[in-house]
Amino acid sequence: EMCIRDRMPDINELKVHGAYAQTELGHGTNIQGIETTATFDPKTDTIILNSPTISSYKFWPGELGFHANFPIVVAWLIVNGEDKGVQTFIAWIRDKDHKPLPGIEVGDIGNKFGFNMKDNGFLGFKNFRIPRENMLMWFAWLDKDGTFKV
Repeated sequence: EMCIRDRMPDINELKVHGAYAQTELGHGTNIQGIETTATFDPKTDTIILNSPTISSYKFWPGELGFHANFPIVVAWLIVNGEDKGVQTFIAWIRDKDHKPLPGIEVGDIGNKFGFNMKDNGFLGFKNFRIPRENMLMWFAWLDKDGTFKV
């Protein structure tokens, strides 16, 4: 688990590469169809990201296949068993050697019709934990005790 605050020196030195991971294999850009979940665990103050089906894998995001190491991930937030809607999170998915972290499946989607030079990727999560603080909390907020505010 890497808190964004801990990576600020790398961010300031442009040593990190981002991507926006919203589209899913089974749903494209239909935000209401997204299946990726982000379940809050108050005991550890973490969010657990999961891709429960193959159709829930993030698919097509630019720069995700080879380059990105910190995508912004769009997922349904679950707090105490309650759906709190679609929220955004920063997930550090690759280690310092740029290898996928445990619980991450990531790669390039392969040949693209007429646009092979683009690095479009896929991303799946299996019980991947991130700090609660990695939720982008501008319009919605999740307190350490599980209180959710909009």
